[in-house]
Amino acid sequence: MEIDKLIKPQTFCEYFNLGKHQGEVDFLDIYANQDIPLFLDPFGISVIGSPWARECESQIATYFQYLLDSIKRGDKKTIKKLLNALHEVNEVALGYSQYQPEGRGIGPKQAKEILDAFESSEAAKSGDIKDIADCALLIPGINRDKISDITANILKRQLIIFTQEQCLKHSIPIKRVAVHNAFNYDNFEFTSFYAELPVINGKAKILLPITSVRQVPELSKDKYYRNFILEYLRAEHCHAGDSLSSVLKNGTIKVQIVDLKRKYPLGTDFIYSFSKEHPEILQKYKYELRRTAKTQTKAVLEVKKKILLASQRIDILKEIKHGTANANSFHKLSYDNLIHIFGERFSNPNSEVKINDGRKRIDIVFDNNDRQGFFFKLNTLLHVQCPKIFVECKNYGNEINNPEIDQLQSRFGKHRGNFGILMCRSIKDKELLIKRCKDVLHDRQGYIIVLEDNDIVRLLRFKDNNDEDSIDNYLHAKINELIM
Repeated sequence: MEIDKLIKPQTFCEYFNLGKHQGEVDFLDIYANQDIPLFLDPFGISVIGSPWARECESQIATYFQYLLDSIKRGDKKTIKKLLNALHEVNEVALGYSQYQPEGRGIGPKQAKEILDAFESSEAAKSGDIKDIADCALLIPGINRDKISDITANILKRQLIIFTQEQCLKHSIPIKRVAVHNAFNYDNFEFTSFYAELPVINGKAKILLPITSVRQVPELSKDKYYRNFILEYLRAEHCHAGDSLSSVLKNGTIKVQIVDLKRKYPLGTDFIYSFSKEHPEILQKYKYELRRTAKTQTKAVLEVKKKILLASQRIDILKEIKHGTANANSFHKLSYDNLIHIFGERFSNPNSEVKINDGRKRIDIVFDNNDRQGFFFKLNTLLHVQCPKIFVECKNYGNEINNPEIDQLQSRFGKHRGNFGILMCRSIKDKELLIKRCKDVLHDRQGYIIVLEDNDIVRLLRFKDNNDEDSIDNYLHAKINELIM
C-alpha cells in the first residue's frame, strides 16, 4: 500500500491524471480536497498584462466605483446588497488559517461592520478612495484576507473564463454546475447562473493564474505604515533635529522607530490623515505594489498533511494488513494519526530517531508541549518525567510479549524521560499485557501504555468531534490501569 498517497494531499493535476506538476501549467495546482493557505492578489492579476487581465482590472474598478457612488448617494439598500453578497469563494480552494474550506469570507455580521466602516469613513465619503488599494489601507476592517475574498467574488466570472480556457488546453473534463453570487457588470447585481467547470467529489473548482497568488501579499496596512509612512517620518524628524532625534558620537542623527510608533500609532484614521497630507507617499507605495508584483517569485505549493476525517483514517488503517511486510505503512500512518490526534500537545515530531550514539533507534519521538492536558498532568500530578514522548509501532496481529515491552523501556532515560506508547494492531490477553506494563512500573523503569487499533479508532472519533477532554480522560484511564 502506498500510504504516502493516502495521507498526503492529492493535487488537481494528480486527480485528473494530467501528468504535469506546478511548473508545467499556468494555473495554481490546487489541492483536490482541501484548501491552500495562499492569497489572491489583485496586483498579481494586473501584471499579467493580457486582455483578460485588463478586463479584470476594469471590473474591479467598476465594482468599487459603483459601491462608492452608492455610499455618496446614501443608497443603503444597494450598499448592503453589494457587501452582503461577498462570501469566501470555496471553489478557488484558498484558505488563510486552516487547510480545508470553512466558508469564512465575509459573513452577515462582518458585512454590516464593513458597511458601517464605509459609511462612517471620511475617505469613502470624500471620494479619496479610488481603487482596491485605497480600500485596503483606508477602510477599517478590510485586511488582506478580505481583499483576497473580495477580489475572488467580484472576478468570479473572469476566473471561470480562465478556468474554462485551461480545461480546454489540458483536456480536463468539465460539467454543468450552478454558480452562485457572481457579480454581473451589465446590471451591477450579484446573480447565479450555470457554467461548465471541473468537478472533484461533487465540488466545482475554479482555477487561478499562478502569478495571481501570494503567500504574503504586498497590499497591507502594516507594510504601508512600517515601510513607507514611518520611514518618511523618520527622515523628516532627522532633518528637523527635534526631540525625537538623538545625535550619536560620530555626529549621525538618529530617530528610533519605537519612538515614532509611540507618537504615531498605527490606525486607519492616522493612515488616512497622513495619506491625505502626503499623497505622494501613497502613490509611491502603489507604484511599489505594481513593481514588486512583477518581480515576485511564484507562490510555492507546500505539501501539507491531508485533512482526513476519522472514518477515512479508520478505513486506511483497516486496509493495512498485519505483519512485517506492511510494517512501514503502519508506522507512517501511526505517525500521522498521533500528530493529528494530539495536535499542539506534541511538537517537533521525528521518525526513526537514533540514540546511544546510533546503536539504537526509536520509531517515533515527540517533544511534550502540553500546557494543560494529559501529558502536562502526567508530569505535574504523577511526577512522571516526560520531556520526550517515545512511541514504538508493532504491526502485529498476535500477542505483545516482554521483548516488545523491554525494547520500549530501554529507550527511557533520566534526561529523555520515562513515558512511552506502544502501538499495536490488537491485544488478545489484555490482563496479561497490563501486568507486563505494571512490572516495568514497579521496577521503577517507567510508564508504558499500549494503544491498539480500537483505541486509535476511539481517539480519532473524539478528535473529529473536537472533544479534547475525552482524549485526555481516555489516556488517564490507561494510566489508571497501571497504578490502580
